[in-house]
Amino acid sequence: MTNILRRWKPLAAGLWLGLLACHAWALDPEELFRKASPAVWTVKGDHGNNQVAIGSAVAVTPAALVTACHVVNGAVSAIVTQGQATIKIQSILRDPDPSRDLCVLMTETPLQLPAVPIAAAEDLRVGQRVFAIGSPPGLELTLSEGLISALRPRAQGQLPIIQTSAPVSSGSSGGGLFDTEGRLVGVTDSVAPGGANLGFAYPAQWVTELPQRVTAEKAKWRELLKNVGVVLAPNGEPTPSGHADLADEAGLPAIGSDPAQIRVAYRQFLLQARPRAFLITSDNKFGVATNSAALTEHLKGCAERKVVCAAYAVDNTVVWGTQQPAQSATN
Repeated sequence: MTNILRRWKPLAAGLWLGLLACHAWALDPEELFRKASPAVWTVKGDHGNNQVAIGSAVAVTPAALVTACHVVNGAVSAIVTQGQATIKIQSILRDPDPSRDLCVLMTETPLQLPAVPIAAAEDLRVGQRVFAIGSPPGLELTLSEGLISALRPRAQGQLPIIQTSAPVSSGSSGGGLFDTEGRLVGVTDSVAPGGANLGFAYPAQWVTELPQRVTAEKAKWRELLKNVGVVLAPNGEPTPSGHADLADEAGLPAIGSDPAQIRVAYRQFLLQARPRAFLITSDNKFGVATNSAALTEHLKGCAERKVVCAAYAVDNTVVWGTQQPAQSATN
């Protein structure tokens, strides 16, 4: 997690500068597309068995793109494409709050493109003109125009979800919603069936909050790891067991009648950024947790079934075989 946060320090600084920037003159649609479209990429998530999910993403740094998590859920590998350019995704960082369907894709090599500025949520107004850019369905860099139809609060003290009339459809999820200055105001999350002009987007300001949210998650995560029996070193990192290298699938225990299933799940685990844990239970179930809420649910499920819930790998370390006795979840 430390390495990821280190890479995010320039992002946080740059994004806040974008939030504080003075307003520019409104751009016409052609100018806006020329300015914003280089930051919008098509995402392709490989689910195996020739199944590929397609969505969109927006570059917020030279090596990071924001998207909706459901675009890459279940993927064993992912790439982003734009024209003839194809770049492999190294890891996926998720918001610790599972109700925020917000993910950051970290690329193996920089995109070599300028990132977009982000608009402050307080600047958004109902009736404001906005433009959506995405890949519906796979039609790269499609531009549509509309208005902010409503700002719908989810809960007291939380930023509102953006409702827009800008036409978006399947494949646009994770794409950008821009204001007339070319600033990112939202990340497209869901669209209405049948092509109706009814779509929703997460406020782009959530992206700026993510580094601090991941830092706050660290303490919860480490405490829960103890409940899975993971031995932590004094620096808080899991202690390796020496069972196998992290990427060595041959070290996975044989679970169930089809060994391919656990290997696919483990590849999904390897694509996730820290925090991450690959769990195996004594009743031959396995799964991935990427936040404290998911890890808590795994522990509760094990307690209800009265089975042992153990970690195979945590973050970048294989811990299988040396765990202390696991405890039941307390919350």
